[in-house]
Amino acid sequence: MLGAGTVINPLVKVITTGAILAAVGFFVVRPVLDTTEKAIDSVNQSVRNGIEQGEQASQDAQLRSAQSRAESYATSVQGTWPAAAREIKGCVRAAGENATAMDRCADLGQTLVHTVQSDRNFALSYADSLAAQGDGAGAERVRECVKGAGFKPAAMERCRALADDLLFG
Repeated sequence: MLGAGTVINPLVKVITTGAILAAVGFFVVRPVLDTTEKAIDSVNQSVRNGIEQGEQASQDAQLRSAQSRAESYATSVQGTWPAAAREIKGCVRAAGENATAMDRCADLGQTLVHTVQSDRNFALSYADSLAAQGDGAGAERVRECVKGAGFKPAAMERCRALADDLLFG
């Protein structure tokens, strides 16, 4: 039995099955895959945006924290050492919105307040004591040393040591 019905009938079934699968792929599978791809892209973009916003918020917080610390140090020395306060405030102005530079300003303020100011105060106090004891030349040497030391910790430490030697020598 080799007739037209034996060859055509299975061929029609194969073609029909292929057409149905192509239609299902084109009208069902492809739109689902496109929609899924768009959804994944949208989620990825949202995640990237969230990460960028988080990083920006962190940088802003770091900047504001450093600025607050630096300004606090400037305020703490304003009455006793106005030049140091101006130095810190100038650093803050120059740093602008740069968090790294603002951290350096906060570090400068901390150094001036906790290290340099103590040596400066001792040296000047010792200079006043020298002057009160009649050693005006020694007092002037210490004051000139302090003036020349500026905001440098090691230089100010040497001034304190000089004052200590002259007073207690």
